[in-house]
This record gives sequence, structure tokens and C-alpha cells, in this order.
Amino acid sequence: MKVLLLSPYPEKLKNLIIESGDEVISHEHPIDESFITKNNIEFIVSYGYRYKLNSSLLKKVNYNAINLHLSYLPFNKGAYPNLWSHIDDTLSGVTIHLIDDDLDTGNILFQKEVKIDRNYHTFKSSYLFLTQEIERLFALNWIYIRKKICLGWPQAEQGTYHSIKDSETIIKTLKNGWETNINEFIMFNVNTKNQSSI
Repeated sequence: MKVLLLSPYPEKLKNLIIESGDEVISHEHPIDESFITKNNIEFIVSYGYRYKLNSSLLKKVNYNAINLHLSYLPFNKGAYPNLWSHIDDTLSGVTIHLIDDDLDTGNILFQKEVKIDRNYHTFKSSYLFLTQEIERLFALNWIYIRKKICLGWPQAEQGTYHSIKDSETIIKTLKNGWETNINEFIMFNVNTKNQSSI
């Protein structure tokens, strides 16, 4: 099978896919329908890819496309899901889901809740922890995904979504950037809100 791996960091997943006997093309820039046709792509794996795949492109592969998302969907669709799971105090986790015509809304194929110790972790270290978990989840289940025997289950209607613009406002307030301790950041914001309400 000819697999297109859309990712800025394809190394680990690429090797796993090749070991299953599939051919892989990795790419991180925007693509169109002609790219799919020219390269005879049969399946798409998206991981950290920054561009939305439109419906005409997805039709070219019969919607045989999955995304690896660093949140416990339906919570924290969109940008910087790890950041928002702590700000909104929603479940942390990782999800492999089908790609549909919307953003992070397709059927869930595989999912795992991941406990993050906020006293110990920074935003960066928790992100790296989640990438390890999603790569492990993919490694365990690619054999089933590639055979297209997983239909998954629809996401619950309730959930959350955050845009890049929403996220950038918060990111500017991180005292030590991504190395900011999660619990210190949360406590600082709770105290700030309490003082402003006095």
C-alpha cells in the first residue's frame, strides 16, 4: 500500500509503516489532489500536520485517512490540545481518529487517557510524554488500521475546540515559555482571577 505520511517529524512512524510492508512518502507542506494522483497515494496518516485536508482531496483516497491527535477527543480539538487540557481541566490523552470534512471530528479508532502529573511536568515535557504515548498507540494498532477493519465510534457531541488565535494569547503569558511548570501556571492564573474579582 502507498501511504502518505503528513508530518514535520515523520521518522518513527515512517519506520513502523515500512516494517508492515507498505511504501511511504513523507511530506509536511500543503498538498492538492494532483499530488495524491501523481504519487498513487492510497492512505494518509497525519501527525502534527498544520494544514486541513479538504473533502475533494479526501475523496481521492476514499477517506482512507487518519489523524494522530494529542488530546482525549472530543475535548480540545484544534490547536495546542495539550495546553488546553490543563487550562480547561479536561482529560489528557491521545486519540487516533478518521479524518472527515471537519477538524478533529471524525470517528475515534483508538484512544488512551494519559495521566499528567502537573506538579512534575512542564508544558514541554508533558507534550513529549504525549507524543511517546501516541506513537506507541500507533505502533500497536497500525496493523489493524491499514487493513481498514476499524470503523471506530462517533465522537460525543459535547467537547471543546480552540483556535491558534485563542492559544497565542495564552502562550504569551507562559513565564518560562513551554518550560513553564503546569501547576505553577494554573495556580498563578487562579490567584490572578481571584484578586481581580475582589
